[in-house]
Amino acid sequence: MNETTKNDERFEDQLGRLEEIVARLEDESVGLEEALELFEGGMELARRCRDRLEEVEQRVAQLLETEEGDADEEAEPLEEEPS
Repeated sequence: MNETTKNDERFEDQLGRLEEIVARLEDESVGLEEALELFEGGMELARRCRDRLEEVEQRVAQLLETEEGDADEEAEPLEEEPS
């Protein structure tokens, strides 16, 4: 799987794969070399999940700031026109 495909994978799918890795690491029959490979893959998945969450948090913050800005503009009183 290339890097673009990895990054395009749904967050939920990545999280599911991470849970599978954790379950596999908890299996006592896993050998040391396989456990190391699983751990490395899990760390990479965890990094990508964390990065994606940070992107989403930033987007939500931007949307909230935009919404607050719009609300402030609407809240300003209208000036009366002279008669």
